[in-house]
Amino acid sequence: MSKFFENINKNSVQLDVLHGWDVIAKEWYIDIKMTGFSGSNIRESFTSEKNYKKTLKNIMI
Repeated sequence: MSKFFENINKNSVQLDVLHGWDVIAKEWYIDIKMTGFSGSNIRESFTSEKNYKKTLKNIMI
């Protein structure tokens, strides 16, 4: 599985973002959680690389 990890600090909220290509599911994904919190993650899957990159760009700003 190709995956990348980013730690993003947006004002007072810090996010852990795991993203990449899931070779088993054969889809692009973005998985987000708040740093230091255990529990629910927000995960979104994408069928096209274009939509994946567009969404990831918006998160990284």
